[in-house]
Amino acid sequence: MEQNNIMLSICMIVKNEQRCLERCLKSLIPLKEQLNCEVIVTDTGSTDKSVEIAEKYADKVLHFEWCNDFSAARNYGIEQAKGEWIMVMDADEELVEDVSHLVNFFNSEEKYRYTGAFCKMKNCFNAEVCNEVESLKDYKGDTSYFLAYRIFRRDLKPRYVGIIHEYMPYSNPVYTLDTTTLYHDGYAFEDEKKRKQKKIRNASLLEKQIKENLHDLRAIVHILVEEDVINKEVYKNLILLTEKLMYKNLNNIFVPNAFVKVARYYDKIDDKQKALKICQDYVKLFTGEGKSGMYQTFEIDIRFIQSNALFRQKQYRPALKMMEKYLQLMEKYQNGELDLQLLRTGSLGFANETQKEFIKFLKTRCCMELKQYQQAKEIIKTINLSETMGKGFYNFYWLIVRLCNEKECDMKLGEYYTILLDAMKKRELPGQKKIVEDTYNMVHSYIANLPKEQRDVLLEQIISSEEGKADLWNMIKKKEEEKKESLKKMVEDTKTTIKKLMAEVTMKDKALDLSKKLEKIVPEDEEVKEFIKILSK
Repeated sequence: MEQNNIMLSICMIVKNEQRCLERCLKSLIPLKEQLNCEVIVTDTGSTDKSVEIAEKYADKVLHFEWCNDFSAARNYGIEQAKGEWIMVMDADEELVEDVSHLVNFFNSEEKYRYTGAFCKMKNCFNAEVCNEVESLKDYKGDTSYFLAYRIFRRDLKPRYVGIIHEYMPYSNPVYTLDTTTLYHDGYAFEDEKKRKQKKIRNASLLEKQIKENLHDLRAIVHILVEEDVINKEVYKNLILLTEKLMYKNLNNIFVPNAFVKVARYYDKIDDKQKALKICQDYVKLFTGEGKSGMYQTFEIDIRFIQSNALFRQKQYRPALKMMEKYLQLMEKYQNGELDLQLLRTGSLGFANETQKEFIKFLKTRCCMELKQYQQAKEIIKTINLSETMGKGFYNFYWLIVRLCNEKECDMKLGEYYTILLDAMKKRELPGQKKIVEDTYNMVHSYIANLPKEQRDVLLEQIISSEEGKADLWNMIKKKEEEKKESLKKMVEDTKTTIKKLMAEVTMKDKALDLSKKLEKIVPEDEEVKEFIKILSK
């Protein structure tokens, strides 16, 4: 039976989404319990159990024949909506936060002041972690945020436009539900083949849009994301077009994102000077006294690119200044102190824990290059290695063993070795476990290859751990055995070469010279002595 007085119609389009559709629809139950809602699912040709799942939870299940036009599919579902307001979701999203802000908004008269509302979106990128959690609210790993215009009044006759990266045009005033977050894990589950196919499709559709309007900075910024499926020369031309447009249209809301894309491109092709110029122009044009605070969001990415480019140029002191600016902005971002308005144009590329750890890694390396060992030690102390995931775990231990070998640093490996052993026991996800094991082997291999005096110093630092002591000596023995085997193979290979040379009359002098060199390495080898005796006659 059709509902009456519906406040909110939640609309989504799906195709083969059985992996996540039920999770998405279940997450809407708390909202439906507090607000008169209807859920409309438009299927565009599923061959899995998506329709069956949708029929279990949705109020309406519609069928739409796919025509390579995302806006057409979304508009079809919106046309069937009966609510005063419409909210759009995707199957790989989950409404996991407290919905009270959303409920209060719809229950207040204040909502009539606005034409629509932005929701905060949170991308979750680690498929291993996503698979381990029942709800994405428990996800711990790299994320990125952006603002999406997902809620709008039905009486304004809303229509999506754009065949790809479709969007809903809006006019002010618009509300921002910054405490209502939709979690999204779709990017985490794209296997390489499907990801590439999707990117090729997206690029093709975006190219069609750009040909129709070469000044469409929105479409151009979106197509730049598909770099790995676009011809290099075509991509270069798109960058040049973007660069031209962004300087001519400084008031366009997509310009800050464009600056980042262009600077990132030049940094990637190792044109560091051009990358730094783009970054400096951004800082000059959009930051400082009298400028809007909203530009600080994309300044995070700009400062990251500056830091990386300066470090690679070995400009360690200027790099340290940029890194400090990046970290200050990241702290404000993570504390919710930045204006997120520009996240309507896309998400940040370098505003997550992995990139933050990477900057701290580079900062430590800068201090080491400048022989500021105490400062390097203090940076390491700010890293919670027990919580550090991914390559950052390996990178910081790589620095730790080197700092522990610097007398001026007075750093003890023993302080960190127990954390490494604990991680070996506790980290179970294959990806994380592999990194910890690689780190463990790297630490022991590095120490084992040190001269005895330096090796003994580090051994003394972890001697309190019998497990560590035994492991290290086993690694030393292993390295010594590897060296012996390597030497043995080299000697045997050289002997074989000498024998071949001896068979050639014109090569006997070369065979003698090679035999004498080998004798210096293995002076007690009787066969080598015999070679020299024969060849010296």
